[in-house]
Amino acid sequence: MRTTVIRFAKFSGNIKELRLHFCQTGEASKGAREYVQRYYPSLKKENPELPILIRECSGVQPRLWARYGMGKETSVSLTNLGADDVRKNVEAMGSSR
Repeated sequence: MRTTVIRFAKFSGNIKELRLHFCQTGEASKGAREYVQRYYPSLKKENPELPILIRECSGVQPRLWARYGMGKETSVSLTNLGADDVRKNVEAMGSSR
């Protein structure tokens, strides 16, 4: 099996924190779990100073939260998304604001 390394761009200085919430076993969270396994190491390597919080909770619907300056927060549902779609949402939140 061939492995491809995905390079993440450094996020803008406006983003202060990323939080990823998902269920350890729920089918709706499958893509979020795969995202953490496949892409989290590269994301953290490219953004070592950015707090990235991974929160697993039984029964919770998968959701991505981003906190920006002045306490502004935004979130997006990750329900039933694949790992690549989760990655696109993470990149979009990291480059916005």
